[in-house]
Amino acid sequence: MRWTWMLWIAVAVMLVVAPVALAADHGGKGHAKGTMVSGELTAVTAESITVAAKAKEKGAAAESKTLAVTADTKVKIEKAPAAEGEKPTTEDGKIGDLKAGQKVMVKCTEDGKAALEIVVTVPRAHKGGKK
Repeated sequence: MRWTWMLWIAVAVMLVVAPVALAADHGGKGHAKGTMVSGELTAVTAESITVAAKAKEKGAAAESKTLAVTADTKVKIEKAPAAEGEKPTTEDGKIGDLKAGQKVMVKCTEDGKAALEIVVTVPRAHKGGKK
């Protein structure tokens, strides 16, 4: 009987520890680790993009971040929803579709030096009807 209880305790511990260990190994979401930068594109070339990243503190100046782009960098372009209340759709794009002044969210490599995915965003209505 004592061995039965020890076996049940061992199984319970494994059921709790294994998912936590797997989540930690995958960054908690099952995706590759990396950082996010969002803001306005200020420059675009075939080799890099520069983003005026949103200031972390109110009243602080935007931080300019230049990121390398490669043939593996994915570009997604959001399209405005057809009707109010719907979510925007995305289409595949290319670096040549990017222009200074566009609002973007960029998933970067873990070291923050290159762009893995660039999403051109559309303005969203906020509560109260303001944009």
